[in-house]
Amino acid sequence: MFDIFPESNTLSICAAAFFVLSLVTLLAQWTHCRGLLKGAENMSTVSHKGLKVIHSKFVQCYHMNEGVANIPVFVENCLEKDKIFGISHRAFGKWSVQFLFLSILCVGVEVFYILAGSGGFAQVLPYYGMCALELYLFFSLKNLCDVEGKQALLQLKLVEYFENHLVPRLRLNEAMSRVEEPELKRNAAREKEKSKASRRGWPVGEKEDELEALLKEMMF
Repeated sequence: MFDIFPESNTLSICAAAFFVLSLVTLLAQWTHCRGLLKGAENMSTVSHKGLKVIHSKFVQCYHMNEGVANIPVFVENCLEKDKIFGISHRAFGKWSVQFLFLSILCVGVEVFYILAGSGGFAQVLPYYGMCALELYLFFSLKNLCDVEGKQALLQLKLVEYFENHLVPRLRLNEAMSRVEEPELKRNAAREKEKSKASRRGWPVGEKEDELEALLKEMMF
């Protein structure tokens, strides 16, 4: 590469480094989205750390507000806050494009220096070929990864799971707790009465047996 671009190794190294960074950030974003999408296929047993956070946030929000008013907006906000190495995973897509532009900028500066030094077209032609190759490789890989499509599909899967699976289960748990609450109160009151009777020196078991015997005598 440095034989093709003999004028300035520094700019050539910078251009190559920025181009590699653009591919790395793009692949990192694609790998992260792929993991989220794979984990979203079976949300009943959540294993992905990011999905666990989103799941717990949804449950907390549901209990605090007695429901979630707009589930798609909630999911979108959670995905916006999802991070890779402490950085928003959607920022990786923007960074990949910025690194590509920086690589092309380095090539453009090198071309400017060559032309300013009375260089000919034959000297700058390899740089134009390098820019064209970088653009072709980057956008081919970007279309192949289809990160935006995976993000949209992930959001759709999460919204579908929350609306059709998690919310009905939470509502069922609430209904069961409301049904069980009076029974628990009655049991607590019964236990309280038993404790009072035992403190008075009248065993609860004997009291119940005598009442049962009295009822039988009255019936017969």
